[in-house]
This record gives sequence, C-alpha cells and structure tokens, in this order.
Amino acid sequence: MKLTQWNVDYGSGPQAVTIPHAWRQEVPVTWEGPAIYRTSLDRPSVGPYFLRFEGVSYAASVWVNGAEIGTHEGLWDAFEFELPDAARWDIEVRVIKNGGPTYPVREVASGFIPFVYHTFGGIYKPVSVVPEIVPSEGRAEARRVAWAEGTQVWVADRSRPTPSVEDAANEWLRRRRGEEVEPKPANLGARPFYARGVLTWGWYPEVGHHNPDDATILREIAQVQRLGFNLVKFCLWVPPHRYLELLHDAGLYAWIELPLWDPTSDPDAQRRMADELERIVIQYRHHPNVVYWTVGCELHETTTARYRQELTDRIRELLHTPDGPAALVKDNSGSAEMYGGDLREYGDFYDFHPYCETPLYPEVLDSLLPGPRPAMPVVLGEFNDIDVHRDLARISQEQPYWISQDPALNDQGVRWQHDLPGVLPVNRFAVEPEESRSAALMASSKTKAIFIRKFVQEQVRARQDIAGYVVTGWRDTPISSAGMIDDWDQLRYAPEDLAPWNGPTCLFPILVRRPPWVRGGNRPGWRDPFNHFAGRVFWRIGAHAEEQVEGSLEWDFLHYTWDGDRRPVGRVAFGTDEELELASLTSREIGQLSVDVERPGGYLLRARFGGAENTWPLWIVAPFQPDEFAEWSLDDPRGVFDDLKGSGEGGLITTRLGASAERAMLFLLDEGTRPMPFWREAAYEFRNDRFWEPTGLRDAWARWLPMTPEAALDMGQLAVAYPGWEFETLMNRIDVRTYAEHPILVRAQRGTSEMLVTTLRPFGGLGVSPRGVTRNPSGVELLRHNIRWLTATR
Repeated sequence: MKLTQWNVDYGSGPQAVTIPHAWRQEVPVTWEGPAIYRTSLDRPSVGPYFLRFEGVSYAASVWVNGAEIGTHEGLWDAFEFELPDAARWDIEVRVIKNGGPTYPVREVASGFIPFVYHTFGGIYKPVSVVPEIVPSEGRAEARRVAWAEGTQVWVADRSRPTPSVEDAANEWLRRRRGEEVEPKPANLGARPFYARGVLTWGWYPEVGHHNPDDATILREIAQVQRLGFNLVKFCLWVPPHRYLELLHDAGLYAWIELPLWDPTSDPDAQRRMADELERIVIQYRHHPNVVYWTVGCELHETTTARYRQELTDRIRELLHTPDGPAALVKDNSGSAEMYGGDLREYGDFYDFHPYCETPLYPEVLDSLLPGPRPAMPVVLGEFNDIDVHRDLARISQEQPYWISQDPALNDQGVRWQHDLPGVLPVNRFAVEPEESRSAALMASSKTKAIFIRKFVQEQVRARQDIAGYVVTGWRDTPISSAGMIDDWDQLRYAPEDLAPWNGPTCLFPILVRRPPWVRGGNRPGWRDPFNHFAGRVFWRIGAHAEEQVEGSLEWDFLHYTWDGDRRPVGRVAFGTDEELELASLTSREIGQLSVDVERPGGYLLRARFGGAENTWPLWIVAPFQPDEFAEWSLDDPRGVFDDLKGSGEGGLITTRLGASAERAMLFLLDEGTRPMPFWREAAYEFRNDRFWEPTGLRDAWARWLPMTPEAALDMGQLAVAYPGWEFETLMNRIDVRTYAEHPILVRAQRGTSEMLVTTLRPFGGLGVSPRGVTRNPSGVELLRHNIRWLTATR
C-alpha cells in the first residue's frame, strides 16, 4: 500500500503534498529543515506491518503515534521500520536535508548536484506499508553482467529481461516459505561490448530531485537511443530502480558511479559514507545491465589509498557471483594520475577524464594507453564536453529559479561556478536588439561542437585499447551548456550529427606522420588531414567495430561549394579497396587513397565500409612557393617563421610586441596575450564581412584546427604598446560560461599605417597541428589573405 497523500509543515503550518516530494521554492534553498511530514491510516488487517521508505533526503526521524520508531541517515538507499501494534497509525517524519550546518555537503555522500545547483530535501521516493519485509540482501542478488579479457570488455547474453525490485523481493519470499522457484536461465553466451556512453548528473529542474517519473525516463531513453548511445553513466547519483529496469528493457546498459566526490578527510565521516555506499551496492547489484561501478569520482588527497582499496574490495565482494564479480569495478573514476593524491589505484579497468584542446587530444589519448602496464580496458569515464552558446534571451524572459539573483532561490552554496545570475542582467545577447546575433552565435557554436566531438571521437575509436567512452554530458545545467539536450529538455543535435562516430562501426582518418628535423633531430609531427596544397592528396582510412564486420572500403572524392547550400559540383575520384574482415573490438586500416587534385577549393571525402558511412571536409589551396613572402621582412625573435624567407620592404611579419610598420602582421605568443583555450568553453563572432567573405573561414572549423592558438589578445597591453592606434575586433572569443569577451584577431590603424594583430598560429605546432608555415596549408592561406587585405586597404 503506497502512501501518497501527506501534509508537510515548514514551520508555518501544514500544506498538502503528494509523495514523492521535495521542498523547493516554498522555503529558502539554504534552509535545512526539519520539515515535518504527516499522514494517517487505519491498520489494514491483523499481522505485522512495516513502513518502507524508498528514499529520503537526507536524515529522517520517524514517529508513529507519538513515539519514535527509528532514524535513518543517507540520501540514496531504501529503509524500513516495523509499525507498532495499533488500530490506527499517525505517522510523522522529520526530515533534515544535507548541505546545511548539520550535514555539510562534503561530510556526507552528497553526489554532484550541490555543485550544479544546490541540495534538495524531502521524501522524494515512494513510501509504502507492507506486510512482510525483505532484507536488502534478499532484494538484490548479484548476476554476472560484464568482465574484462585483456583490454576488451565482454557482456553476458541473457534470455529474459531484468526482474523488477518487487519481482526480486517476491522471489526471495517464496524461497523463504519453501515454495518452488523457477531457476534463473544460464548465460546464453557472451558478446563484445564497447561503451558509447553519455553522462548525467541527475539534473531535473522541473521536479527538483533525483526521481523522475516514467514518462520523463522513457523520453530520455528514447532520446539516448536516437543519438546512438548504448550506455548511461549515472555520475555521482543513484537513479531509481525503475530507470535501470526501463534501460534494460530498451537494451541499454548503465554505469553507476557512487556519490563520492571531494569528500572531507575526516575518518568518521568517511566511514559513514562507506556504510551508505555499501547499502547502495547491496540494493542495486541485481540489475543485469550495470557494466561499470566506480567508488567515486576524481578523488584526490582527501581519500587515502587504503580507503579506496577497502571500498573497492568490499564492492567486489558484494558483487560476487560463482563466475566472478558481476561487473567491472574501479576505485576512482578519473584516476589519481590525472587528479592527484596517492598514485596507488585499484580496480578492473583504467578510467580517465581527459579534457583538453582539440589538436592535443590524439597525443593525450596516446599517453593514457596501457603500454607496458597491466593489460586492462581503458575507459574514458567522462570527457569531451563542448559548451555552446545557450538561448540567453529566452532564459532571461522565463527567469527560471536556477538563474535568480535572489539567494533564497539560488544561493551559491558550494558551487565554484555561479556565472549566469550575474551575466543575464547585463549581457548583450539577453536583450532584444541582439537576438539575431544570438541566434547566429548559437548556430555557429553548435557547428563547432559537432566538429570537435567528431574529430575527437574518431581519434578515440582509432585506439583499440580504449574500450569505450562517456561523453559529458546529457543536459545543460546552471554551470554548463555542453548538453546533448538543452535547457528545455529538447535535443540540441540531430542523430546524423553523431552517427559517424557514435554507432557500432566507426570510420576514422589515420593521421599521416611527418616528423620534422629540428636542431639536429626529429620531433613528432603530422600532416594536416583536412587542408592540402594542390597536387597529391593522400589519406589512410581506418575502422573500428564492436562486432565482427566484413566488407570493402568504397570512397568518393567530391568537389563541393562551401558556401550557401554547400552543393556537390562534381566527383573527382572514387575507388573500392579489397574485401577484408574486421574482428570485433579492433581498430585497423581498411584502405588508402591517393588523388591528384590541382584545383583549389572545397572538397568532400566520403567513405563506406561494413554498413557505416563517414564524410570529411577537405580544402585544397594553391601550392606554396618558396619566395612568395620574400617581399615581406621578418622580425621573429621566437623563431616560429624560420621556414620562411623574407627581407623585402612590402611589409612586416613579426612576433615582437611593439614592432610596427606601414603594413604589418603581428603574431603574439606570450606578451600581449591572455592564456585561454580556443576550442573549449568558447564561441566566436566573425566581424567585418568585407574581411571574412573572401576567406570562407566562417565556421569552417577544420581549417582553424591547424592554426589553434593558446591565448587571446590582451587589449590593455596592446593599448600600452601601441598608443594612439585604433583597434577593430575582427574575430571575437566569447566565453560561453562567463560571457567574458576577448579578441583573437584585431585590425589596428593609425593614420595610413595598418596592422593585423592575432594569437592565431599559421605556423601550427600545437598537438597534431603541422609544424612550420610551409607545412601548414591553412596557415599559408591566412598569410595570403592578410597580405591581400593589407595591400588592398592602403
């Protein structure tokens, strides 16, 4: 019997509520309670009864007929107490939430939601009166789900859907009564598994707690499937059992990351948290679609190696089956190597969280491979978040509570990031005149995010020892706009935006090596896959498949128009390679192509193999001529233009702040700059159409990759270095979290003198960007355009 109708009293009188319930804007968000919940009912019949709570946040003191019958602390696990022998029960539950002075966030297993918005309090899961009680051990019998074989992950293939919590409990009761119970079917076999996951922090602003209803869960699952994901990572929160059951019914898998993040180092508090984590595992271990369990996330100096080891060993023990542990277990999602603390780690797989600039990803990924270390799967437990420009005008108009400047609704709490409340009242994109610019910026930042994720995920699939990934994240939150769905629960991306890299088979470019000879020896170097000088274009194409695939590579090289509707205007070349077999969970080259292309312009490479298809944009530019910049003099104390020859009087190419000429290009690396990422957490405005229209560079992100800078311009330093000069921003970086603006490229004028000043790197050199201007077609083309501009505007 579920008890749904209650009253709650926050201290000013009772209000009718329906359970599940969490208190929200009725009281200040910092108020910890106690909130008093009350209800009454007559005893249904003779016999013992129990009052069962599926979830209360955080501490509950339960009273019946004026006497306390039990207390419980813990946000995530179910609990129950026996009801007294009485004809009627007047029930009172006194609830105190975490996040206040009684239960500070870091002293209990709070998860991550306090760092997204705030804590919540209430009876947020169902309450029932039941005639028999099933101990936690009976409710949750572990079943073999997944295991590692070297660097690969395999999952059990089962013949029936997961039992619900109620089914598992009833099965235990029948066994206790001596009734015959149908045996569980044995495994039908095993199949390879590659995690294509997405991360959720359990942010549901519509309900204010972690227990969404079935309609919300089913909608999310449908969206997850449409985008090609096969796993949901519940990052630092524990979903309702119903979510895991519906995931399993849809054929999807789960990763439960226990809610331990940045905890206090106090040993007594850590012991209490460990007890709660153990109760969670006991109650959730029966789900046959939980592939991964992690003890916590990005743990560091506050947790000792011994504490993590003991928790990992205990979880493995709780997940024991006759065939071994039910799932793969890791002590620290993110790893001490990335987040600090004792470097001893424990578990069945490697788990890293690489967040970095786009051209650096291939090298960072290579650094995370096992090498001579023990052969275990490498899983990227969260990574590759790409914030975009969100609809500030609509948010400002609707004024949701989570952007309010009123501390009663939106106190900062423990959040280190709390930007939107201060941004919205003064931001130019939140007011009417800028709506068209805002829409353009949203569209531009979305295309940038699509390019970044595609490039990075293809590089992940190219590395066979990586057994899967979890993309950050599922939904936009008050601290991030990196969601697959936006603030209104709508898909931001279409399935075709993710299909090339988020399906069972993925085709990827294999980067071509080109190690330069520098100061007496080779250094790492690569050719740009997307930008080429006219002549021979060479590509290697690889494939990664979850299941065994047979086929032959078919490819087309198409000439495209890269403006307007981007139409194909002709096929330059095509080919079919020999048929081959690609084993499951492997990455290998499936073909090469070598095409002579003499006509500069935009092209598209399209490839098909084993039912998968992928496309990549390519740009062909006129060949570099050794003396084409000879008329420009070089002032290059940094030595980044060493491969150019120039001593003429046509203008100045310099890397020295303070240098100037009638016509000059100034490329700044340190002085005059402010360090910040180019790709992450940023969107770009391209101003002055006359400057940009001839370039075709707007939103052509593959052309920006080899020129990636590490900083924006510091306009204060420029004003000091160039007094009396006027500056016009041509390329503007907008931080899409703080909405601070910093130019990347400016036009500087004084009298008849003109300079183009930037932090862009036409000489490349960052990550897999080509090293040197003469090896960087995109960089050469930028110099050419700048010269045409400076010459034409004199």
